[in-house]
Amino acid sequence: MIQTRKSHRFGMGAKLNLMLIAGILLISLGLLLITYTVYKQKVDSIYFKQAEVAARDLAIEHFPYQLTSYLRERIDSDEFREVRARATAANDERIIEDWMRAQPPTPYLAEYYAKNESNIADKGRYTLYGDYRMLEVHLEDERATFDIDAAYIQYVVDGVNYSLVTPGESLLLIGTAKDPIDAFAQYGGDDVMPPTIYRNGEDWLCTACEPIEEYWDDDYWIPARLYVDIDMRGVVEERRWFLVNSALYIAVLTLVAMAVTMLLTRRLATKPLMQLAEGAAKFEMGEEGFSRDMVIDLPIRSNDEIGDLYHEIKSMQMRIVDSADKLTRVTAERERVKTELNMAAKIQTSVLPRQFPAFPDRPEFDLYASMDPAKAVGGDFYDFFMVDDDHLALVIADVSDKGVPAALFMMSARNIINYRAKMGGTPSEILTSANAQLREDNAMRMFVTVWLGILELSTGRLTCTNAGHEYPMLRRPGEDFRMFEDEHGIVMGVMKRTAYRDYTLDLKPGAKLFVYTDGLAEANNEREEQFGTDRILQALNDQPDGSPRELLEHVRRAVDGFTGEASQFDDLTMLCLEYRGADGT
Repeated sequence: MIQTRKSHRFGMGAKLNLMLIAGILLISLGLLLITYTVYKQKVDSIYFKQAEVAARDLAIEHFPYQLTSYLRERIDSDEFREVRARATAANDERIIEDWMRAQPPTPYLAEYYAKNESNIADKGRYTLYGDYRMLEVHLEDERATFDIDAAYIQYVVDGVNYSLVTPGESLLLIGTAKDPIDAFAQYGGDDVMPPTIYRNGEDWLCTACEPIEEYWDDDYWIPARLYVDIDMRGVVEERRWFLVNSALYIAVLTLVAMAVTMLLTRRLATKPLMQLAEGAAKFEMGEEGFSRDMVIDLPIRSNDEIGDLYHEIKSMQMRIVDSADKLTRVTAERERVKTELNMAAKIQTSVLPRQFPAFPDRPEFDLYASMDPAKAVGGDFYDFFMVDDDHLALVIADVSDKGVPAALFMMSARNIINYRAKMGGTPSEILTSANAQLREDNAMRMFVTVWLGILELSTGRLTCTNAGHEYPMLRRPGEDFRMFEDEHGIVMGVMKRTAYRDYTLDLKPGAKLFVYTDGLAEANNEREEQFGTDRILQALNDQPDGSPRELLEHVRRAVDGFTGEASQFDDLTMLCLEYRGADGT
């Protein structure tokens, strides 16, 4: 039956598209990040350079640093802090201006002031106030020169920045602490700070800082630091527009790439895979088995993994068809062989005596026998028959192999021994003659072990011979079963000329004889342990007074309990005789 696809499942096409879309999005985001980062670094480097050059030139090359040093000393004094406190309380910066006008100018620049009276006449001639305005004018003039938005001077005490000169700033703010800026928190008063872009409230600034150094003799000190600011609001806005435009362009390209990728994925992967799935689902067993007409046949010619998968599915389906045809033939042959084996088993069973009691009109004895083959047919056999009115022949044998060949050899051996025994003679004579016949027709070089006994019913005299078979087990009246270690001759079917010896047992009424094949003693359990002759004797002696049938059934139960789930690997054959005496009492 062809299974329909479930509409709610997350198919391979969706998974492939999702993976590709995720990959494209990651690449797009990466490109956007890289593009923006490169653009930002390039633009920032321009402003960093501009701010750095302005700060360095103002602090070192063109700036009269003597003014800064002198101004720092006067401003960072208790006298000025007292004046600023009074001015702040009165909110009047003129108090500070008057104080500064009353302070002498920088001694080192007195000559400079004298030469430039016209520039400072209105700003306090030859006073500290004139020095301050000199610095303020200088910073304002240089701001336009370097294209910066602000230039100012601050000094540092114990890690706190204080305002020194800020053009346009109220005199009340001179010497006041400035709010700390996180971007500069890691730098000390003597450190050179690299240009930094940061957000200051609503504004974006690019700030550079250079120390103002004053040298004397072999030493120097840094009275203050010069800062320059560049307004970055326009630059930040341009960055945003660049990011937005780049994102839009990349989004459009991403959508186009996703559409093309999904189309190619469907054409090159999803659709062929769906065709393969449908073609594979249509391959099912019909009423007459698998047919070559059901083998997948698709127009897939791609030289890739999908093409390989298609050819492998097709090859697999062809192998299934061939295997199904072969299996059909093998199954038919097996059924035929099974039928023939069943017939052979029935024939073999019919040959062996199965009617019990075997001789209901003979009270002198009772016997029972069983044969359970390991395969459909076995190589063991037993036989019992009357040679004449006073002699009962007992035979048990084990062919060297199993299965059909052993069964055929068993049938031949049984017929020869049976026929020869009915001609008369001792057991040794019978086996010697039968061995010669078996050797002539033994092209497969098989052999058979045989125990043969002929019981004289009137006397209880049992004449026996043993051709390589297991020892019999004998129970005399009032005793337990014991193994009787008789003399073994050579197995039959091996040597053309061999002779066997007879021995006799005098059975008293109530005596019992138990003979068996090696499959009984060699029965294995799951631990590979053998049942053994000791357990056979124990099972027989558990109920020695039982009838031959009861004894055999009890022994079989003991074997089954010992082997458990282990499989039977050899034929199990047993025969038990009870002698009751000439009068059968």
